[in-house]
Amino acid sequence: MENRAEDYAPDNSIISDSIVLEALGALMTGARLAARWGGLSPASLQAHQAILHAYLTSGDPPSVSEFSADTLSDLGQRDLVHVRDGRIALAYPFSTRPTDFQVRVGGGEVHAICAVDALGTAAMAREQAEVTCVCPTCRAGVSIGISPGGLTVEHASTPDPRVWTGVKDVGTCAADSQCKSMLLFCSPEHLDTWKRSQPQSARGFDLSLEQGVRLGAAIFRPFLHAQTNKASS
Repeated sequence: MENRAEDYAPDNSIISDSIVLEALGALMTGARLAARWGGLSPASLQAHQAILHAYLTSGDPPSVSEFSADTLSDLGQRDLVHVRDGRIALAYPFSTRPTDFQVRVGGGEVHAICAVDALGTAAMAREQAEVTCVCPTCRAGVSIGISPGGLTVEHASTPDPRVWTGVKDVGTCAADSQCKSMLLFCSPEHLDTWKRSQPQSARGFDLSLEQGVRLGAAIFRPFLHAQTNKASS
């Protein structure tokens, strides 16, 4: 069965919080979803999922030689996978280079592109995950345990971490634009300190850790499981 763009819409069914729904709508607009997933070929879909599985298995992407140039070009134009310097550099939610967002999942370790990406990995992998995010203000690591279903926070090393979800023009690569303002802070006070350093026009959502996990899960849960869910529905 050929997949359609609507098979990969965010999973709104796991969100009942109006603030999280508003944040999700601001991030994943209809135009953005269509640009990413509309008319995605079976070859590109298969390559995209193979790349994600490789990151989950080994922490690194597969070689570009495993895919056709046309397929990688298509995924790049859709802002799903980017090749830089002859290597797959990123495939949302994962980054090949180290970042401030580390995820231990399925017995391996992988770096995520932003805080929301890290928090959504457990839901995408359907595995328990241990996430460590570095607070941009104090550079302290915040450790977070997320349940195997990816929807519940099991523990956190600070009492009230905050997830700032910035909203800005994505351009050709969200990792180089919007993702830079999707951050996890160890406390509300450190989020406030960071916000005072930002332009007054900066727009975003101040989310609790639980809200951030639900947002990440809604975005990334369908990446590897939409077809399975559709077939079983």
